[in-house]
Amino acid sequence: MRVTGPFAPPYGILIGASGGAVYWLAAQIWPSSVAVILSVALTAVLTTDFRAMPAARFDLLSRVLCLLIKYNALMALSAAKLPFAVPANVPLALIMIAGLAASFAVLVAVLATRPDKTAPKVGQVALIFALLTGFAPALLLGIPGLTGLAAAVAAGLGLIAFLRHGKISGSGDTLDLIQLLTEACFYLGALATWRYI
Repeated sequence: MRVTGPFAPPYGILIGASGGAVYWLAAQIWPSSVAVILSVALTAVLTTDFRAMPAARFDLLSRVLCLLIKYNALMALSAAKLPFAVPANVPLALIMIAGLAASFAVLVAVLATRPDKTAPKVGQVALIFALLTGFAPALLLGIPGLTGLAAAVAAGLGLIAFLRHGKISGSGDTLDLIQLLTEACFYLGALATWRYI
């Protein structure tokens, strides 16, 4: 939303306070680099006039923010240790496998619940198979994997609610963004608990 005139500075103060609050809260859980990206994402959303923004620019902004979150979370997770012995650099590879598998499983669940009548439906057997195979790698990671999985599922449920109420479209670009967002949420959830284990 764009504000001009005498109320622009107070609006800026509110946005700055919101960004600062998100940074402070996020820094309690994640490394500073992740907290900064989350703060920047919030302030970008609060200062963007989505009514005047072309869909392509919104899609680009969303993708860039998701990629920055993923990059910073994965960099922080590169030092993660697994509950079992593996060679160096294997833990991050397993985290990425679990994050991508979970995000695509959530995407299949979103496709299965799409209200669009023209969209091909995913059958129950296919959905169960997708969820089992998509969620299984997270089990290898222990508590952080389960926390990451819970974060990805929560994001997916929120996106399903938006789709059902017509807040976002079910286009291919939107579905790609759903996968990116749920993957980023997986990494954030895993990183939130990895610091404490």
